[in-house]
Amino acid sequence: MSLRTGIVAAAVGALLMVDVGAAAAAPDLRGPHVDEPVSWQSKVDSTRQVRSADARYRAQATATGTSKRVHTVQVVVATPKGMTKSQVARYLRTSDVDRLVDGVARYWREQSANRITFVRTGAVERIDTGDGACRTQKQIIKQVKRGGAKHYGKGWYTSSTRGPDRRAHLVVLYPYRSGDYPGGGRFGSTCDGTVGLGSIPSSTGRNSPGGWTFVLAGGPNGASVGSRWSHEQYRRGIATLAHEVGHNMGLEHSGVGWCDGVRDGGFRSGSCGAAEGLDPLDLMGADFAARGVPALSGAQRHRLGVLPASERQWVGKSGGNRTVYLTARDRDTKRPTLVRVRDPRSGETYSIELRRKDPDVSYPYARIPYRASRDYTVRYGVTVSRVAGSRSTWAYPGEHLIVPMGRSSARRSSMWEGQTFTTRTGGVKITVKNVSAGQRTAKLRITFP
Repeated sequence: MSLRTGIVAAAVGALLMVDVGAAAAAPDLRGPHVDEPVSWQSKVDSTRQVRSADARYRAQATATGTSKRVHTVQVVVATPKGMTKSQVARYLRTSDVDRLVDGVARYWREQSANRITFVRTGAVERIDTGDGACRTQKQIIKQVKRGGAKHYGKGWYTSSTRGPDRRAHLVVLYPYRSGDYPGGGRFGSTCDGTVGLGSIPSSTGRNSPGGWTFVLAGGPNGASVGSRWSHEQYRRGIATLAHEVGHNMGLEHSGVGWCDGVRDGGFRSGSCGAAEGLDPLDLMGADFAARGVPALSGAQRHRLGVLPASERQWVGKSGGNRTVYLTARDRDTKRPTLVRVRDPRSGETYSIELRRKDPDVSYPYARIPYRASRDYTVRYGVTVSRVAGSRSTWAYPGEHLIVPMGRSSARRSSMWEGQTFTTRTGGVKITVKNVSAGQRTAKLRITFP
């Protein structure tokens, strides 16, 4: 069965309330998904090598076509209504575009063990956006179509021969409005709070069929300060673009799977729902709540095929009960940062990782531990998660979901020393025996009762 194709958005306050005072009154985020996102599918397949608009892009595609490591980026800078092209040219200079792409490339090299990087190709195109509307997905897609025409010609969006090539990404950059930054008087006003939108293909992997993204980056407030990349209108763009190209490679959001009465329900259970994106400690969660770019979870890295063999360990019943040692996911190590264990009774696989404060990442708007709702707290520690399969009825296939711990009225995202997680069938027990100083390592006991 093919996976879902569609569009995934990150909207300020929709996936994670960034105001602590508002969190206690946040609406229930645990209902099942309702609407299927608008779909877009790249026509690239293994027999079609080139889909580009002209000889320049064919040459670039040929040059990078032999390496699954290199992803190309074609950039369009939009000029919203109420701004002039000369203003936007000051807000998003070519040097700013390159710094943005370089930041994303550096992040993905680090997260993929140098198996993925990004390079900008072609000229930075600049467009007017007509009425400047970007409050809905339909309006944003209109801007994406207009931007893509600069690189691939009109009609590219529905064409089987033109558009982003394999491992190629169309990036439409749209500047923030004045006052739209944390602490500003118009925070969340640009595009009605949507900070990014990206297409997602039907398969997951670094050899992706290409895609497009729409990303807010730059703006008048950041451009007016001496070091513009210290301002959130600029710095935030790196996390947003890194997140959206993750969608282009087939990654779904990271969130929480919430089941009434139990912590761990089946993916076809009528009592469960997904809080999509409610995992601010993962790039593919509500990463915009962070200052900096959160790490990509081990389960997501494994899905992309970029987690080194030395950093993963498989545990099954055939090997018997055992003690395993887990290293914090952000450490540069050749020891396991991800342990995957299979429940012999349900057949489901559970991913275990140790999360601690990432270097250079902070959460000034949702401090960790963070009370994301009345009965759920996000915190560091040993997490257990699952990836939804193709037959899931309440989570998108491929969606990465934390299994919450504790009582229904006070659940949390992780375990600490001395705590135990038991799968719903009782087929696996995971006990945290010890966590070292600084949460650098954890000792786990995994048993099959």
